Amino acid sequence: MKLEFRDGLIFTSIQVVYKGRTMVIKNVVIDTGAAETIISPDVVEELGVIAEPTDKINSFYGVGGSLHNFFTKMVDEIILDKKKLSNIKVDFGIIDPRGCINGLLGLDLLMKIGVVIDLKELSIRVDK
Repeated sequence: MKLEFRDGLIFTSIQVVYKGRTMVIKNVVIDTGAAETIISPDVVEELGVIAEPTDKINSFYGVGGSLHNFFTKMVDEIILDKKKLSNIKVDFGIIDPRGCINGLLGLDLLMKIGVVIDLKELSIRVDK
């Protein structure tokens, strides 16, 4: 799967399946420095992913020390280059207020998927 290098970041797309509905999310940064994957809630709102009273709310510190809140949901599937992870926990919170980055694909999912990143070819492959 080809990646895109722009503005000093590596971008890809992922698919999210929630309550049977599927959406391709573009402009997701591959972030090996992020422990967990996080997706902007604005991008997945039309799938029905919204913060609800029963959701767990947490906080994290971003680059520069800024404090951010996020909520966690179980999604049906995350799909990256035909590799599916089912019934997976994903965090949803604002990453980029400008809306240029729709998510960070963190180590939690990169390792579960078995991603191999080829920086010379700007591509990834996944264990089948």
